[in-house]
Amino acid sequence: MTAVTTKTQLTTVGSESAPGPLLVPANAKKIAAVIASFGCDCSVAADGAYFIRLEGAGLPEGPEVITIGASGVGVGTGGCYAIEAIRLPLDIPVTPANEILIFAENVGEDTGTTTVGVTLEFEV
Repeated sequence: MTAVTTKTQLTTVGSESAPGPLLVPANAKKIAAVIASFGCDCSVAADGAYFIRLEGAGLPEGPEVITIGASGVGVGTGGCYAIEAIRLPLDIPVTPANEILIFAENVGEDTGTTTVGVTLEFEV
C-alpha cells in the first residue's frame, strides 16, 4: 500500500506480480481464521491503522473488514515498523468454488509504504 484510504488488492501468491482472486475450496464451509502481518517503512512522521477487506461471491453475507494493527512514528526518519504474524479466529461462511478478493487498506495518516501478508484458513 502506498496511499492512505485506498484499497490495494493483494496477489494470491507472493511470487505473482498481478493481483487476483482466491478460489474458495470446493469443500469449504467457512473461513476459520486469518493470519496477517505487515511492515511499514514509516518514511514520514505519521500514524495509521491497517485492515484487510474481503469481498466477492465467495462471501454470501457480503464484505468483511478485519483490523490487523497500527503503527506510527514521531519523526520522518523513524525507521521501520513490523508486526509478527497474528492469527485471528473467525467464523465467516463461504460459498464453495467462488472467488474472494483480498484487499489491504491504511487509514489515518499516510505512513509511507506498507507491505501486508494474509493467509486465510478454511474449515471443511
